[in-house]
Amino acid sequence: MILFGEGDNQPSVIDTGFYYLEQLLASIDLSLTDINRQIDASGETDREYLCDHGEYLIGVGFCAMQRYLFDFLQDEDIDPGLARELGPHSTKGVPIAKLIHAAGNYWKHEPEWHVWLTELKKRSQDTVDAVLHGKDSSHYPLAALLYELSGNEPLLLSNCLPHLTEWRDHVVDKLTKSA
Repeated sequence: MILFGEGDNQPSVIDTGFYYLEQLLASIDLSLTDINRQIDASGETDREYLCDHGEYLIGVGFCAMQRYLFDFLQDEDIDPGLARELGPHSTKGVPIAKLIHAAGNYWKHEPEWHVWLTELKKRSQDTVDAVLHGKDSSHYPLAALLYELSGNEPLLLSNCLPHLTEWRDHVVDKLTKSA
């Protein structure tokens, strides 16, 4: 639930969805921390399994963030595509909300691309290209994207939360200026 109020002549946001997301990502981050520890201590044969597990959890986290983007826009008069253009941008100039949205779609749809398709449709290829974020390929594209979004911080999903609050603030600003 998102509630808007006034405080110091500025709109304030009470965003319970963000709290839920924050708690979920913190629990996934505990698993990611453990996986990263195991990767550092493992031999080559265990690394692939551990990296696959980490990629899976990162994908779940991106899906939860994607859900947050839509939850926040619920009942608001703004096009979701336009809203994803708002807020912070990656070091390569791509809106981070757009990258998060693409990462969520990638995780959800990637298995069907390899089973049924010999060539990706344009929309699917655009999703892959967004997740690769300028790279030609990656064995673990979601982990690579999270690494880029985390900056110099550890590889944790909660590192995306400041990007989401900045995005939310830009959306609120756009909505209040439009009203």
